[in-house]
Amino acid sequence: MMRRAQPWLGTLVEISLPGTLPQPSLHAGFEAAFEVMAAVHHAMSFHAPGSDISRFNRAATGAVLRLSPHTAAVLRAALEMQQASGGIFDIRLASRLAACAMLPSPEVPPVFEPGQQAYRFLDALCVEKLRNDWLDVGGIAKGYAVDAALAVLQQQGISEAVVNAGGDVRVMGQHRIQLRDPQQPWQAAGDILVSDQALATSAMYFSQQTVQGQAGSALFDGRSGVSLSSPHSYSVLADTCMVADALTKILAATGDAAHSCLARFQAKALIL
Repeated sequence: MMRRAQPWLGTLVEISLPGTLPQPSLHAGFEAAFEVMAAVHHAMSFHAPGSDISRFNRAATGAVLRLSPHTAAVLRAALEMQQASGGIFDIRLASRLAACAMLPSPEVPPVFEPGQQAYRFLDALCVEKLRNDWLDVGGIAKGYAVDAALAVLQQQGISEAVVNAGGDVRVMGQHRIQLRDPQQPWQAAGDILVSDQALATSAMYFSQQTVQGQAGSALFDGRSGVSLSSPHSYSVLADTCMVADALTKILAATGDAAHSCLARFQAKALIL
């Protein structure tokens, strides 16, 4: 396999394509896949002032915003995941992350109130901001970007690939994907065979810290706004990387490998 990597979405994105492909096809595939990754990054960055997410966060309650198709797809999926999980998954947790200095905050973040909805869709690409909330789609957008890159590769006529965005992976074909040992994350605990599916993992080993006097991490439970702490890693195998990415947060918050959301989205869980 031929590999190329670029920094997007706050991580290193690695794309692997068969070395047997003609050079023009390889070049076109890599270029198209990274181009869509960049588009997702620019549309949904929490940090970039011109992104859809930054515009939403700055907007007043009642404002109507037109989104890119990428952002609209992610916000629809995030709302579905929030409702399906009973609020465990909630992209409004941006305000908690900012309050805990895990996201840059130029001003005092709004107070996070569990069980609320920050926006509603008026049409396919327009949302109305319903309340003073901040959004951060870091827990779902990487998975969406992986899916988008794979779709572009399919459009290029490529039938085998691995797209890996910081541990959010989707493959065409059959590939073995390594899983980190949560006790020694610089080492692999083993691997898992993935066939035409996606595998995403969430864990606290790289973000563990004291959060407001308690052991915590960059993962939060949307039902309470409480930061999570656990020695485990949480992996989900699903048909799309966006679904797998989001479900790992629900799995991390509950520790329940039989959670109803997994069955709803026809996904499987692995806790190490």
